[in-house]
Amino acid sequence: MEARKPSSARGWLVTLVGMLAAVAIAINMFKVPPTMGLLMADLGIGPALGGWLMTVPTVTGLVLALPSGGLTDKFGPKKVGLFAILSAAVGSLIGSFAPNIELLLFSRFVEGLSFALIGVAVPAIIALWFSPEKSGAPMAIWSGWVPIGMLAIFTGANLFIAADDPGTWANVWWLSTALLVAAAVLYLVFVKAPEGYAGEDAPKISLVEGMKSPSTWLLAVVFAMFAFIMYAVSTFAPTYCMEELGYSLEDSNLYSSLITVGMILGVVLMTPVLNKVVRLKSRIWLLVASMVLTALIAVLAFNVPPSASVAVMIITGIVLQLVPAVIWPIAPSAAVAPVYIGTTFGVIALGRSIGGFGNASIGTLIETSGWGAAVMLLVGIGVVGVAACLALLKFLKEPAGAAAPAGAPAEPAEAEAAGRSAR
Repeated sequence: MEARKPSSARGWLVTLVGMLAAVAIAINMFKVPPTMGLLMADLGIGPALGGWLMTVPTVTGLVLALPSGGLTDKFGPKKVGLFAILSAAVGSLIGSFAPNIELLLFSRFVEGLSFALIGVAVPAIIALWFSPEKSGAPMAIWSGWVPIGMLAIFTGANLFIAADDPGTWANVWWLSTALLVAAAVLYLVFVKAPEGYAGEDAPKISLVEGMKSPSTWLLAVVFAMFAFIMYAVSTFAPTYCMEELGYSLEDSNLYSSLITVGMILGVVLMTPVLNKVVRLKSRIWLLVASMVLTALIAVLAFNVPPSASVAVMIITGIVLQLVPAVIWPIAPSAAVAPVYIGTTFGVIALGRSIGGFGNASIGTLIETSGWGAAVMLLVGIGVVGVAACLALLKFLKEPAGAAAPAGAPAEPAEAEAAGRSAR
């Protein structure tokens, strides 16, 4: 089947709409923290049970991480992405009417389907529209979907709730539902694969076959080590500010929110960098440097001079956005074959989910041995991540610059699309 050269403008439109849909899902995922006080008061629950409102979708995401890649390879990123948005909308709608914690937890389980699936579907469809050497900027922008969604809901939720009316938490659920419905319409209309790529022409997809790439698993290890550090720093930053710096709860939350601002700045900074750094080996070295900085930032984040709190939190956020920005453009090159790109993203997402469960061990270590012991563990985790990055230099090589066969598309993106349709 012939494949036309993808339009750069069309590819950017698909990226933008996919990004907006993912941000809507991130808003939906993180709508619990800013409304937690109201939820506890309205539903008569404590912090432990309230915490499950975030744990349930996280567990769902962990279970779905690997299958999400296989589903994306089999059914295509558009169908999987649309299902993700609609499942979030249905879950949010159910939650809007929840009179008790049991139904609300069920709705969060339904919503959890979306977070895992969209995190694979959108980068997979971006990979269809951009060749590896041109994917740096769109993938860097994509990597900011979670912090952008978090910042939006953490700052915007107050417009829809009232501290003296616990039931107003439902307003945020209605807002999220409306955003998701709008995102679903935009995704349905504007997101599509390039002409010449047809998922139905692909051979039978084997999840096991798609997981045979050592580079894919190394990237998953890198993401797991990164996520371990990122979740630990972002989760315990407010606690550190209160216990070690003597800040009030309000000031601690304010200073810690600057980490999210820094993450968005990291997206802005890394987009032009990855647009210039196009060789695979150069990107791997950039990933090595990013992981080294991530390990070092754990030392800085938990040794903050009070006079430098603002600067340290923003710098921490910038550094914590480097690894995701670099890892996504590298990921398609790690796939066994282009038809298994979704599986590669799914394995990497599994690493991210596993890393997110490190908070319990860090919390226990802080409680029993202090902040210094926690920092030592985080640095050790970072060293493992750096080692995995360096191993990529052995297992992940630049594609051979062989001449294209007669009649083959001349452009890299066109050749890649044609290759996918022929596999």
